[in-house]
Amino acid sequence: MTRIALEPYFLHQDQVHSFLGEQRTERARARAARRSDPEAALPYVLAAEFAEALSLLGVGELARSVLERDLRVGQVVGTELEFAFQRDRDRDAPGYKPASFTAVLDVGEQVRVTGTFNAARMASSSASGSLIGNRRVYVIGTVTDLSAKQVELRPVFIGIRSFVDDDPATGIPMPGARIYPSDIGQFSGIDFASPLAEAEGEAVLRVPEDTVKRAFAGLIGESYVPKDWGGERSDLYTSRVFACGRQVSAAWLFKGPGFPRAMDVKALGKNGDQIDRLFTEPAELLVLQHCHQIKPSVVGMMAAYAHDARHPRFYMIIDGADTGRILRSLGLLQVSPALRSLES
Repeated sequence: MTRIALEPYFLHQDQVHSFLGEQRTERARARAARRSDPEAALPYVLAAEFAEALSLLGVGELARSVLERDLRVGQVVGTELEFAFQRDRDRDAPGYKPASFTAVLDVGEQVRVTGTFNAARMASSSASGSLIGNRRVYVIGTVTDLSAKQVELRPVFIGIRSFVDDDPATGIPMPGARIYPSDIGQFSGIDFASPLAEAEGEAVLRVPEDTVKRAFAGLIGESYVPKDWGGERSDLYTSRVFACGRQVSAAWLFKGPGFPRAMDVKALGKNGDQIDRLFTEPAELLVLQHCHQIKPSVVGMMAAYAHDARHPRFYMIIDGADTGRILRSLGLLQVSPALRSLES
């Protein structure tokens, strides 16, 4: 069984209490009371209780809400970003140590994520050193201000989010994990470490999207290949993929030579809604394929959707280079003799 674990650096206990309610909070306090140092243990026990309740509380990913244009003031969201932390020691007072954070969320347009918190509420004395300078952390907070270019959060939790497998002997990755093409059983005969020549990269751009889709379906062993139509949520749906030794259902989104350049979020429909539609499929693995480079902002969006506490899934990225290696293995990568002679 897979679950979310939260390790707090900062925890606003009063807010956590309001989210959890009396019964869950009292259960956490009772567990902390059995520890050798109940006061020190309480933030960590509360964080564990909070982690169990995230899906029930409907805490989604900030990036997903921004893309879907349904973010609102008062909404509770989570986001994992590279934050810059700063203490304002000139304003210190008894029980109050103001600190601020800022990060940039790239959803095609850059959105600043900001907030302030009281560093006196750190989970432990040693945790204060973890929120200095730049640090990649997971923040859960309430949206207190919102504009097209900036989101302000009042944090309830700042720390580390992990996906924990309670039965690690299975050896199966946990939902939210990125699956790589080399993890797919049907791709086992492909050398993904081999270089792709420049001429081969150019040849990938000349292969029609439908040809790529049918080639992948044939390699996977999927006989049912739907025709494209405007309302589809994915281009291919199959239950025949073997990922990391386990059969899984997978929904695929193919982007071919109709967009013959590096993919950014804007290439995925208005507000990146093709990613949103892809993740509405009832699939365990969501796959994005492109004939060219896929920018980190797109990878980040796929990861944000996959890590959503309400429904974590696996995801896979297949860029133009890996597409070329797969097509080459199938004899579908036609490089013109003129280009081949230029590289020889």
